[in-house]
Amino acid sequence: MKSSWKYILIVTGIFVISLIAGLLLSLQDVGLPENYLEALRESLGWVKDLPPIGIVLFIFLNNAVKSLFAIVLGAGFGIIPIIFVGVNGLIIGLIAREVSKEQGIIYVLAALVPHGIIEIPMILISAGLGLRLGFMMYLSLKGEKKDMKFELVGSLRLFIGVIMPLLFISAIIETFVTPLIIYFVSG
Repeated sequence: MKSSWKYILIVTGIFVISLIAGLLLSLQDVGLPENYLEALRESLGWVKDLPPIGIVLFIFLNNAVKSLFAIVLGAGFGIIPIIFVGVNGLIIGLIAREVSKEQGIIYVLAALVPHGIIEIPMILISAGLGLRLGFMMYLSLKGEKKDMKFELVGSLRLFIGVIMPLLFISAIIETFVTPLIIYFVSG
């Protein structure tokens, strides 16, 4: 993890920039946020009909699989983790602005912060690990001696031992705690 901090900071910067870009894009009022939000509701509406444990498992598996892909596919020169983080930041920015127009900023914070304080860092760490693998692959192809298997195994150990359990906790919070906080905030 220590050797990955600069990569985690890079993807965090990309996330913040894309989040701001999403917010600014939503100010242009081109209909994009409303259309995306509606498409999201239509494609994932079935999730709310699942029993609570099903929702937890869906959220967990969705985040775990995407985080795993960000790590493993990062070996392709770090392109996938950068796209993954950039797109997620953009989408969160677009949706946050749209929902805040309807419900207010406190509602948006109540909907994101309880689970997001765990989920977002885990996703950023995964993307940072993937970016590092991509850079190691680049150095390896340039002729520098890099043990890609060692790098990948270390990243996967961190994924299994830290990221997955925290993503599971985040999914529990998103399913059980976040709705309560939203309920109290929205009155």
